Amino acid sequence: MQARKILPPKNAVIQFFHVSKQYPGGQLALDDVSFELPRGDFVFLTGPSGAGKTTLLKLIFREEIPSQGQILVNGRNVASIPRTKIPFLRRTISVVFQDFRLIPRKTVFENVSFLPRILGADLSRQKRLAQEALDRVGLGHRMGAFPLQLSGGEQQRVSIARALINEPEILIADEPTGNLDPDLSEEILSIFHEINEQGTTLLIATHDRWLLERLGKRILTLRAGRLADDSQPLSTTEGETP
Repeated sequence: MQARKILPPKNAVIQFFHVSKQYPGGQLALDDVSFELPRGDFVFLTGPSGAGKTTLLKLIFREEIPSQGQILVNGRNVASIPRTKIPFLRRTISVVFQDFRLIPRKTVFENVSFLPRILGADLSRQKRLAQEALDRVGLGHRMGAFPLQLSGGEQQRVSIARALINEPEILIADEPTGNLDPDLSEEILSIFHEINEQGTTLLIATHDRWLLERLGKRILTLRAGRLADDSQPLSTTEGETP
């Protein structure tokens, strides 16, 4: 019997249907996880170390594929996308990492303009796009600096600018404030809030309770690979702008 095709709701940008991920050796990273993210949503993903947060994010941008279940991004089953089409998927999804992943020997401009450069944009367009992305995070004046000349908070803002340069529909972040102090974390959170207000869907993995409570956003909680909770936090700051 042919499997029934799953049709996404019109406003759903990410959907997980009974997704499990088992690695070689038997390690079960995710176990029967289902949820939906509406377009333009801002959602936190939390849970203890080893709960499956990073695996879940990797599944969204097709760095991993599920062992069972389906994952739809903009209505497309990511596991069935041909390998040659994966770069097209990733042009709609940008990722921010905890460790910044900037190239030390490259300037801020060269780090941020990497994607338009490989897509064949001329130097003038690269500079314009980089300037616009860096202006959004308050670092338009640091185009010529090198990463090691920047503070940790500035390096993270550069990594966010790099993620924004292709105007992604979806921005996912894996512990983006894990290496930052509370003041810098608040700066980064403010940037994420502004990005979301402009229409980008955000999914941020974190174990930082302050971040989880600051905006009063939806929280997906993983425990031992299972979705243990999907709720709004009990917070008096819900709806506030940081």
